[in-house]
Amino acid sequence: MSFLKITRPLNCLFVAITIVFGAVIGTENIDLLPIIFATISATLIAAAGYVINDYFDFAIDKINRPNRVLPAGKITPKSAYIYSITLFTFGIFFSFFTNNIYCIFLAFINAIILFLYAKYFKLTPFFGNLIVAYIATSTFLYGAFSNANLVNIWMIATFAFLLTLIRELIKDCEDIEGDAKLKAKTLALIFGIKKTIQIAFIVATIMILFVLFLWWQAYISNSTIILLNAFVILPTLLFFASLKQNFEKNNLARISKFVKIDMLILLIILGLKI
Repeated sequence: MSFLKITRPLNCLFVAITIVFGAVIGTENIDLLPIIFATISATLIAAAGYVINDYFDFAIDKINRPNRVLPAGKITPKSAYIYSITLFTFGIFFSFFTNNIYCIFLAFINAIILFLYAKYFKLTPFFGNLIVAYIATSTFLYGAFSNANLVNIWMIATFAFLLTLIRELIKDCEDIEGDAKLKAKTLALIFGIKKTIQIAFIVATIMILFVLFLWWQAYISNSTIILLNAFVILPTLLFFASLKQNFEKNNLARISKFVKIDMLILLIILGLKI
């Protein structure tokens, strides 16, 4: 059970959903077999990324998240390392069955990026946040490439990048105590929580402007922009209003989870294409 738990199964399920979503949304031409292999491949690579991240985060998780599998002693660090490399290998292996050079390339690149991110870049200011945002975006692209569906997924991929970047900046603020003890160089430690939240708000403003641009260019309908404003933009603004008043760790963690829910709602709205 611990070997399953360390892969963050719910997050991996979300990865699988985004792959399928990226592959099939907006198109009636569905090549099922490449989509299946793309989903398996991406899910295994994502799982490997979570495991290797926990391996390199062992010391910091003793402070920030002591109940996780490794700090709790349920799996040894060496076993976790071997497990992650095995998952990476099988994830890349299954990418070849998509018969798509872009999927194979993304599988290789993302596996390398996830490893390097966990080892070197996780605690670097902003660059680490950008990497995570890219990885979240690439799952939609991976699915789109597997079924030649890029034209229908670029808007969603852009939203995924922006929302993930917002969440990552908030998580930096949430983890500031443990990061400080390990002398990490996150934005929250360099500029403080208040300014980091302000940077996240700038990203949120870009997202709002992007929604307006899509509506102005008639990429989305009047009903879609109403739904986006009601269930994505307004909640995001309320999140920041809450953060302005309360920088406590519990509130930061709560808002971080809400941003993830916001992403799911956004997928549903854009998927419906009302």
